[in-house]
Amino acid sequence: MEKLSGIQVAMPNGIGLLDVPVRWRRPEPENETMAYPVIVVHKPRISRAKEREHRGVTTYNYLQEGRPMPGENDLWRYFGDRPIPYNLDYQIQVLCRLQAHETELAGKLARGDRIPERGGYLHIEALDVVVSLDLIGGPEFRDVLDSEGKRLFTTNYLIRVYSEMTPYDVQRYEAVQTISGTIRDFDDQSTAVQPVLSEWQTTAEDL
Repeated sequence: MEKLSGIQVAMPNGIGLLDVPVRWRRPEPENETMAYPVIVVHKPRISRAKEREHRGVTTYNYLQEGRPMPGENDLWRYFGDRPIPYNLDYQIQVLCRLQAHETELAGKLARGDRIPERGGYLHIEALDVVVSLDLIGGPEFRDVLDSEGKRLFTTNYLIRVYSEMTPYDVQRYEAVQTISGTIRDFDDQSTAVQPVLSEWQTTAEDL
C-alpha cells in the first residue's frame, strides 16, 4: 500500500536511517524472512454501506476503466445507476524489535498524509479520485513473544476506506444539441389553435 510506503526510522546506533517495508499478510510472510521494523497490512473486510446508499441515475465524472474520458469541449458524459457504496476495513499492524522504533512510527503514522485521527484520505491513482480514510480503531500498543521467544512491540490500527462499485455498465449519452417544436396556449380558447410561438428552435449554446 503506497499510502504507508517510504517511511524511515533512525538506526539503533543513531547514525543513518532504516527503511520500513510494507507487506501484505496474504500471502503470509514467513517469519524467517521478516525484517523489523515492518508494517503488515491484513486483507480487508468488505461490507455494504447501506447508510450511504442512494437510488437513481447519476453522472460518472471519473475515469471508466478501458474507456476514453470526454474532453473539455465535449458534450457527452457517462450515465448509469448510482453505485453501491462499500466499506473496506483494513487492519494495519506495525512490528518492531525496539520500543524507540514503536514510538517513532506511531508519531509518523499519525500525520495527515498517513493515518490521522481525522481528515484521512486515499488517492486512487488508477481512477484519479480521492476517497475518505477513517481511523476507526487504535492505535493499540502491545508487546508479545515470537516463535523464538524474542520480544516484539506491536501497534495495531483499524482503518476504513470508503469505496463504491456498480454491477451495471455505465452508458455514454450525448448532450441534447437541438430542441425544436411548437408551443400553444390551450387555456385561452380564442388562441387555442394559434401558436403562441411559431416554429422555434434553440441550440445547446442557447441553454
